[in-house]
Amino acid sequence: MSTSSRFARYLSPHLGSVVLAVICALVISLCEAGYAHIFGYTVDALTQIVAQDFDDGPVHVQYFHFERVLDGITITITDASDTFKLIGWILASILTLVVVKGGFTYCNDYLMARVGYQLVTGIRNELYERILFAPLGVLKANRTGDLMARVTDDVRTLQYAVGSTANTIRAAVCIPVFVLVMLSQSVKMTALALLVFPLLGHLINRFGRRIRSTSSEIQQQTGDISSQLKETLFGLKIIKSFTAEEVERTRFFKTNQGQYHAAMRRVRLTAMLPPLVEFISAIGVATVFGFGCWQVTQGRLEIGGFIWYIGLASLMFKPIKTIGLFNNILQQSLASAARIFYVLDFEKEAYKHKSRLKLGSVRGEVEFRDVSFGYEREPVVKHINFHAQPGEVIALVGRSGGGKTTLLNLLSRFYEVDSGEILIDGIPTPEIALEDLRRQIAIVPQDTVLFDATVMENIIYGAPASTQEAAIEAAKRANAHDFITQMPNGYQTQIGESGTKLSTGQQQRLSIARAILKGPPILVLDEATSALDSQSEVLVQASLENLMKGRTTFVIAHRLSTVVHADKILVLNDGQIVESGTHQELLKNGGLYQKLCQMQFRG
Repeated sequence: MSTSSRFARYLSPHLGSVVLAVICALVISLCEAGYAHIFGYTVDALTQIVAQDFDDGPVHVQYFHFERVLDGITITITDASDTFKLIGWILASILTLVVVKGGFTYCNDYLMARVGYQLVTGIRNELYERILFAPLGVLKANRTGDLMARVTDDVRTLQYAVGSTANTIRAAVCIPVFVLVMLSQSVKMTALALLVFPLLGHLINRFGRRIRSTSSEIQQQTGDISSQLKETLFGLKIIKSFTAEEVERTRFFKTNQGQYHAAMRRVRLTAMLPPLVEFISAIGVATVFGFGCWQVTQGRLEIGGFIWYIGLASLMFKPIKTIGLFNNILQQSLASAARIFYVLDFEKEAYKHKSRLKLGSVRGEVEFRDVSFGYEREPVVKHINFHAQPGEVIALVGRSGGGKTTLLNLLSRFYEVDSGEILIDGIPTPEIALEDLRRQIAIVPQDTVLFDATVMENIIYGAPASTQEAAIEAAKRANAHDFITQMPNGYQTQIGESGTKLSTGQQQRLSIARAILKGPPILVLDEATSALDSQSEVLVQASLENLMKGRTTFVIAHRLSTVVHADKILVLNDGQIVESGTHQELLKNGGLYQKLCQMQFRG
């Protein structure tokens, strides 16, 4: 389905409001035609009054009279003093048209603005939902800054386009109304006026295609700018430590300059179109004006009718300019819509598995059977087999990039295995409802993830139904209670974006408290104590050991001293388990584990 067709589908629920806006536009166009009509026929009326000898009878002035369609309004002037009656009627009519037009213009603008906000609010919600439920692999294939630009800048462009349709609807309705009225007055003159329409249409369409192409380039570069800005903010410490400010500034300036040049190309196109449309429209009006003058001199057209007709012709070409300008905006919005639909086409996580099996009481038995997985066909883990009994502590060690974190990501189904299967209590994980599976697993990552909320809200994040007393107890077991109570508002203290108001060790302890409170049967500790000082590490390690009792725990360890008491140590190298056993058994084997221990303990 084309981008424009998909965009139209999102507008379909708002069809009622659009129809009402069209009706408002119809009334507005009739009011504008009414202005021109009153003005033109008032000139005729005044000409008759000046030339009329009232002894010969009264003057009858007709407004809005159309043969066999509308009788209109007739005003009779019996003497010169009755002219004030005509003037009063004209002023009252114009004032009425102004009030009616103003009211319906307000309704037209309000309706389309509301449609625009409702549309983008729904699209932005859907975008956020798609990103939230998309598989990690899909998200990692896209830059974060670019995704942010699609949700913010591209949606804003779409909103501006929909909001701008109020004027365009009025323009689109005015043109056929004016043409019909003009045809009722003179078919030949109207045919002359319409001769320039194909040229105008071709011009607007050609410029529109070029503007859309340029807009796509601009939006892509907006994503580049957002991505670099995000990288800079998150990596500012590294940038400064390597004194790479000049490098980053040059890189940013280059990207920004590229967007500037693309934007100026679009500006040239959008600025060129209006004068071209106006020039061609002027040719149409001038042609009609010349032909109308000839008809007046031949006595085939009255002066008032001629003035009215020229007024209508001028009004008819003005909406064409509006439509041309809107086409520029529309093409920009379609370029943004294509970027938005790219995200809306993200597949939802676990889309291959529709099972809704709910787990009851989970013992924590975990088995990997011949599991293989790779990113973009590049194998990361290969033919993994192991069995973890309930309550066992399984440590995964090995060189960086050996597949340890990836292996446990498969357990939580952040990624789907390419082959083999993972079972919990003998049940293949794809058969388990995804949300229920993840409720059984708590993760304490090496890179702590906290939210811009209070300390209490961060602790109960994985167990929102927990009491404050339980959360405080979890904080105590994570050795976090003391520093929390020393903060300005205790557990109600805001910790800032990503916990920036806390030290790294404090962040890690809050993350551990969150996992303790959740209390699942399966734990994943990705070097959970790596950011703690020696004193805190001893206390937190003790609390973790208490927490791990009776729970199946997977520990990703880089410091081998933290896993010497594990029930089983799996040594991974190049995505495969090359050794398996206890600390003492592996030392005796004299394999990779022994070499890793020698390197660490020697250091």
